[in-house]
Amino acid sequence: MLSTAWSRTDPFWTAWSDDNPSWIRLQATADTAPFDPELLEQERRALGEQNFRREYFGIPTGGHVSPFTWELFERATQICEPLIPPGPAFGPPVQAPGRPVTNPFRSLQ
Repeated sequence: MLSTAWSRTDPFWTAWSDDNPSWIRLQATADTAPFDPELLEQERRALGEQNFRREYFGIPTGGHVSPFTWELFERATQICEPLIPPGPAFGPPVQAPGRPVTNPFRSLQ
């Protein structure tokens, strides 16, 4: 994959931030390449600060896109053991015993 992550939920960002050793990660940003400072300032004005940082420094957008931070998402999606055992409401549904009903179509020919 060759791209700039759009957000922190983007597949590019997920692959970048993952510990999976099958990916080779190369980073090229405006501060490591011979860009003319005047061009960079022109791009910053044209794109706006957030878009400039994403495109030229590989920093995906974050807080202003979602009201939830990445840390809050990770905390909310952790599986935790309940403090007390679950009650009967969390068990399988109880099947009510059935009652026989006569077939109303049996007498039709």
